[in-house]
Amino acid sequence: MAEIVIGGDRLTVRLTAWERMEALHGDVTVPLTAVRSVSVEDQPLTAPHGMRAPGTSVPGVVKAGTWHSSTEGRQFVLANRGRRAVRVDLAEGEVDFDVLVVAVADPEGTAAQVRAAAGL
Repeated sequence: MAEIVIGGDRLTVRLTAWERMEALHGDVTVPLTAVRSVSVEDQPLTAPHGMRAPGTSVPGVVKAGTWHSSTEGRQFVLANRGRRAVRVDLAEGEVDFDVLVVAVADPEGTAAQVRAAAGL
């Protein structure tokens, strides 16, 4: 399962080898200064909107990769059935993504850790 790791002034989404294949993407790193809000997403499979490119989607089971939307912008998603996720909204234009939605083992604890590190 993916991890959200805080190191210095950066947030990194660390993916497993399997997640890298599903998402067709490597680890994602953003500066903590780009973090605008952090929340827990109860239904992460319904969170991404728009077109998937590149990545994997099996309806109701998994969504992994990049989604492009006119309303949500560019989203990086790692979501699995039955798992809650952390949603990180990022400053527009400062990084490659506008939103990160990542299923993690402890969404509440991880969200609190990111909020504290980002000063929110």
